[in-house]
Amino acid sequence: MGRILKTLSIGTLGLTATLAIAAPQKLITHNTTDYESNAYVAGIVPSTHPTKAHSKGVVSWVEVRMACFGHDAGGKCSALIKMETNTSHPVDIGWVTLDLNTGEITPKVVTGNGYRLTVNGIGETTLSKD
Repeated sequence: MGRILKTLSIGTLGLTATLAIAAPQKLITHNTTDYESNAYVAGIVPSTHPTKAHSKGVVSWVEVRMACFGHDAGGKCSALIKMETNTSHPVDIGWVTLDLNTGEITPKVVTGNGYRLTVNGIGETTLSKD
């Protein structure tokens, strides 16, 4: 019995370490625009960390996973990216999908309403005026 528990413990530790290495530590958003931006998980749940104009927003990947809980499918979570969220007329840029296990964000470029989201790499994007 002890041997089985040891094997399970080692297997779980190995899996946890693999997941920790595979996913990024943080989601980083570089906002080069004059307006605040925010992500809405499943198009309805706003992030509690909007990215201010001309700033770098950083959110723990653990928080990303928690925000996506119940809205993910197959380890992937979709979010609607909006600009001008600090005004009375926010506008949609478009949808992105985050792979919660790897940090991969797709598509690599999204444009809408005069704005562009460009994926720089794993878990990192830049917002700019189009």
